[in-house]
Amino acid sequence: MPRDVEIKVIQVTFNVLDPEQRRAYEHAYSKSNSSGYIKRLIDRDISGVAPVIVSAQTSIPSKLLGDNFEFEAESFV
Repeated sequence: MPRDVEIKVIQVTFNVLDPEQRRAYEHAYSKSNSSGYIKRLIDRDISGVAPVIVSAQTSIPSKLLGDNFEFEAESFV
């Protein structure tokens, strides 16, 4: 059964000469599904879910992180 789809595009631009924007760009671009990653960030912002701050000393049960959690060890170095 075909599903109706209407796709809209929002462009996000980054000034990669600015170190903070370059870091954000590289982080988002490194995701296998950058669009889905950004959509999840927006959804969390809308729902008021605070970001989870994870440090080397923090232990968070996987059931609290959800299926979409992506662990990146290099962010702790």
